[in-house]
Amino acid sequence: YEILSRATAFLLNVDPPNPEGEAPNQSAASDATSSPSSSTHNSRGLVQKSAFPHLKENRDLRKELLRKQHYSYDPASGPPRLPHQLNWLEFCPTNFRPKVHVVASSHVISPWLWPKYYGQDWLQIVTQEHVRYSLEVWSSNEGLNSSVNVGHDGKLKGEYKPVAKFALNPYPIHHPTEMDLAVIHLKQEEESLKQMMKLGIQPLNLPTAHDFENDDSPVFEAGEKVLFQGFEVYEANMTDQETVSGTDNSKKEEDDERVFHPYSSLGSLTFASPDRFLSQTKGGPLPEGLCGGPVIQIPASGKIGKESPMNIRGVVEGIVPTNHDNPQIAGHASFIPSYRIREFVDFAEKIMLEQIIDSDLFKRCVDMKERKNNTRGTVYGDDGNILDSADDDDEPADPKLLAGIEGTGDSYNTPQLDREFQDIVSSLHEKHSPEEVDAILATVERERKEVAEILEKEGGDVDDVIERVRRKTYEEKEKLMKEIMDEMTGQSKKS
Repeated sequence: YEILSRATAFLLNVDPPNPEGEAPNQSAASDATSSPSSSTHNSRGLVQKSAFPHLKENRDLRKELLRKQHYSYDPASGPPRLPHQLNWLEFCPTNFRPKVHVVASSHVISPWLWPKYYGQDWLQIVTQEHVRYSLEVWSSNEGLNSSVNVGHDGKLKGEYKPVAKFALNPYPIHHPTEMDLAVIHLKQEEESLKQMMKLGIQPLNLPTAHDFENDDSPVFEAGEKVLFQGFEVYEANMTDQETVSGTDNSKKEEDDERVFHPYSSLGSLTFASPDRFLSQTKGGPLPEGLCGGPVIQIPASGKIGKESPMNIRGVVEGIVPTNHDNPQIAGHASFIPSYRIREFVDFAEKIMLEQIIDSDLFKRCVDMKERKNNTRGTVYGDDGNILDSADDDDEPADPKLLAGIEGTGDSYNTPQLDREFQDIVSSLHEKHSPEEVDAILATVERERKEVAEILEKEGGDVDDVIERVRRKTYEEKEKLMKEIMDEMTGQSKKS
């Protein structure tokens, strides 16, 4: 028997969008479509003929060799960022890792992991080796480039059919704490993405963990508009409801007669918990089939198109039952918010990176992500094995260098600077009394506050302001010393 488990899925870019607004995978696909392997047809679909095809091939080959000569490494795309701000897979060259994730519901990709959703006993003997995966693209009968008037109020008008199918690798990664999320990847990604771009498929984007940490906007705002997209299933899959027992070869094989149709509905956020957001949907309760579909963030302009990258606000998980005791949320769509998606994607990408690169390099990537910068690189012992930091008796790297690295970040966590400060205080105690040390530290703290106040009120160069405050301190010191000397001189004259 062949049992089909089908639902909505979407492409999610691994790299963040470039500052110019073009997603890196889109630009990669655009470059790919202009390569010799894909430029054999013109815009009308006719074969391009040339009397000297070898000249173009040689020119393209020389261009590629020069590119490799001038770029000895593959830098991360997107806006400039520090190492700890990169996504996990951005530490790996693009030739050795995927450009997109295929995001879908875990219960669709691996139903046997969800016995609470499926009660069939036979499903528990199914394992990963019994499964194959593919991704279908559907289009209307009018053609891929036909204009469709979308009111985002439910089922799209027209007749739709599958126009392409792409094989997926049989290695899904599921959410570790049973959220209904999974990612899987294309088998022939480069060729598949070229074809998908021609079909008008647009990968979506997800803010990085650094973006979430530094975003001052509210995580949830009631009334915020979002867009739900996916596929509606017209009729239930009766095959899933059968109990398969034994091997009855005389039983007539039944085809999957479910009908899939594109669905798009605007939504308005209503309620939130840390792991779930609820939204009322314009087209009524979301139908079966949209699980795993994207919840798209609507830009400030209110226009959604292919001109600018689109971010996801979450992934559809289901709906609140229409007969729920609370009528205020009955029938509302439930989705996993984007910051939980980012946590899961980071989890999955870390697993993938560990499998792609060697263990030493992976450890260094982890150190950089966690801001444990080792400026000396890997340290090896006499036996050739890698030494852990606890086994390394050498002096640490230059404190000033490490302090400079810490100062480039946006975190107040600067252990190296703190260590230097404690060393300075210790040296003061060796040469001064406790009262003198307290007075010196109090002066330093007062000067620090004065510098901060001047910079906040007047601005200016930091070094100039520090010099100005320090000069004021010396003037006050000289004034105080003069008063003490005058008082001492007066007392001596009286005596």
